[in-house]
Amino acid sequence: MTAPDATKLLHDLKSKCASLKSAAELYKDCSPAEKKEMLALMTAAADEIAGTVSALAKAS
Repeated sequence: MTAPDATKLLHDLKSKCASLKSAAELYKDCSPAEKKEMLALMTAAADEIAGTVSALAKAS
């Protein structure tokens, strides 16, 4: 399998950032149990963003 190109990585990065932003906006209206779950999802999304940024740096 070949490494993803920068265009695809940038698209993935924009999408992941938009998802994280949406989750952050919804967070304030969540119940305490939902906030815990939302934080876990946001942490996973942030980890994916970091990985995508790292892959983009390697592709450049």
